This record gives sequence, structure tokens and C-alpha cells, in this order.
Amino acid sequence: MVTRYGRLAHIGATWLFVGGVLYQGYLAGQALAQLGGNGDFTAHAGFGYSVLGILALAVLITALVGREPRRQVGLSIALLVLYVVQASLPPLRASAPAIAALHPANAMLLLVLAVVVAWRASQIGATVPTS
Repeated sequence: MVTRYGRLAHIGATWLFVGGVLYQGYLAGQALAQLGGNGDFTAHAGFGYSVLGILALAVLITALVGREPRRQVGLSIALLVLYVVQASLPPLRASAPAIAALHPANAMLLLVLAVVVAWRASQIGATVPTS
């Protein structure tokens, strides 16, 4: 029973993470001065450091609680690692701007991996016995 609810929570956490990454793209676009924004990335940074961080951790925890297959747990770990890399890039803009510039590219990788993890979670969750 714990496995079943853990897997359902894993499905929810992964799709919420996908939505969160997409929302981050919206927040970044809204802040861009070239698109009519005021250049203030506070909302983008705040959401990324708080909500997405919690969701990235929730994806891994629910994978473990749901006793997901080893590959799914590995992908969930990779998602958390990629999130940590993502959160570590902006502070490097003063000391290593070329590395900090990888922030948008890493975001694309993060989105692709998040969709893969969510898709796999949905497929695995669909096979969980109901009894």
C-alpha cells in the first residue's frame, strides 16, 4: 500500500517539477528587459531556489518510498544533481561568466530529463497492482 501511494506521489511530484521548470522559463522571460520586463529576476530566482528545490528532492524521496525500479531512482538522482548544477550556475556570473552562461542550456537539459522521469513514472505507476 505504501508502495502504491509512493508511486502515485512520485508521478505527481515529477509532473509538478516539469510544470515548475516551464514556469521558471515564463518567469525568466517576464523579467527580460528585451521582452518588456524590468530586468528583475527576483521571482525567477526565488521560485527556483525554493519550490523547485523542494520538488527536486520530493521526486527522489517519492521514488525511494514508491520502490521505483533502479533506473527510475537513478534518473531521479540525476534530476536532483542537474538541479543542483542549475542552482549553482548563476552565482558564478562574476567569477566565471562563461560557465554561468550555461544556465539556459542546463535548463533545457533539466526540462528534457524531467519529462523523461515523469513519463517513466506515469508508465510504471500504471502497472502497480491495485490490491
